[in-house]
Amino acid sequence: MDGASTVRLYWHIILPLMRPVFFSAIVILTHIAIKSFDLVQALTGGGPGYASDLPANFMYTYTFNRSQIGIGAASAMIMLFGVLAVLIPYLYSELREKD
Repeated sequence: MDGASTVRLYWHIILPLMRPVFFSAIVILTHIAIKSFDLVQALTGGGPGYASDLPANFMYTYTFNRSQIGIGAASAMIMLFGVLAVLIPYLYSELREKD
């Protein structure tokens, strides 16, 4: 890669080597974002207003406080599909056979 520009160097060498790190970071951050419900609920109770509104907090509020189980179930499925949208490509890239 003698004489290659910085953009080409990053695009063809550095980013492909960093792909597993990026996927791992995305999986971990997604897991933390979905699982942080207990921390927000214990510290703020979901308030003030919508300042600390998270997907899991939204699901809990609609399902148990507002008794709208359909909206709560739909938001839980959206959260599940969000996790699967991140997890399936990660598993595919890690478990495929290298040529």
